[in-house]
Amino acid sequence: MAFDLHGKTQTEFPLPQSLLQVRLLCLLKSSNAPPPEELEELATYSPALANYIQGIQIAWQDGKVGQGLDLIGNAFEIFHSGEEIDRLYLELALRYPPVGLRSGEDIASPNPIPSHLYMYWDCDPPEEIRDNIRYHQELLGTRFTIFDRESATKWLYDHYGKEIAEIFRKVRHPAEGADLLRLYVIMVNGGWWLDADLRIRSLEAWKKLTTGSIKECHLFTTHNYVLHNDFFGAAPSNGIVSNGAMMALINTFEHCGLYIAFKTGPSVLNRAVSRAIYNALQSHRPLCDLQIDDQHQFDETVEEYEVTYKIHGASWHSA
Repeated sequence: MAFDLHGKTQTEFPLPQSLLQVRLLCLLKSSNAPPPEELEELATYSPALANYIQGIQIAWQDGKVGQGLDLIGNAFEIFHSGEEIDRLYLELALRYPPVGLRSGEDIASPNPIPSHLYMYWDCDPPEEIRDNIRYHQELLGTRFTIFDRESATKWLYDHYGKEIAEIFRKVRHPAEGADLLRLYVIMVNGGWWLDADLRIRSLEAWKKLTTGSIKECHLFTTHNYVLHNDFFGAAPSNGIVSNGAMMALINTFEHCGLYIAFKTGPSVLNRAVSRAIYNALQSHRPLCDLQIDDQHQFDETVEEYEVTYKIHGASWHSA
């Protein structure tokens, strides 16, 4: 209906190709084939979007996942981070062995993830967060570092200079600051990041994780292929984390009003992984240094506990 009412000009927003690709994707989700004439019309607006829809169709309806990935290519670059294409692209890549994400290879990376855990709370943590910080201090000792706003600002200033430190201090919500900090800390130091409202289940779970993580980057995906940024690990100078940090910084300037999860949160990791997948397919070199586990494996390692600040405090979702 919205597409039918559209004037079909490139000065009327949303653009006609945006409405049409959403319609065709909805048809695919309902197990219907997109009408060929509508695919042709989409191609007149954007060949890349038409290839995206055809790639999803070939993968879902014909089972030709490799061909689907080839057709989609890097069409995700048309969208800002946080759009569904990154999640669909990851879903297909996890089903396509040549990408290397489910190869089963147990070759250890020469650049392993350091066994150190990082966490952040901006200031004045409530008692439940203080308890969680103490829990991890007792569990991991010197292998655990907690940042607050002041120590994080100093760390960013020392490692990246005044500009990044000022961007961090001017974020519109502490969650956005935590998003930036985690990427830059792991990019320099390597290690694991854990949000303050999560806890490692036990020392045994931590040891199982750190001894079983033999790749250079270890991520977890939700059931709908959103990559967790509340818990992940990587070696120093990892390309995916670096790409995510770059994306978060670009979004800070180019899309300053974007929803935080799309702007600096999980979506920048999804976009970084999309780029890594695309380049692996183009170069015919599997992603041997990336490990992506599912929600079940995430839940085996960490747990979320009840926190009252989420009930009484201002939510980042509305920031």
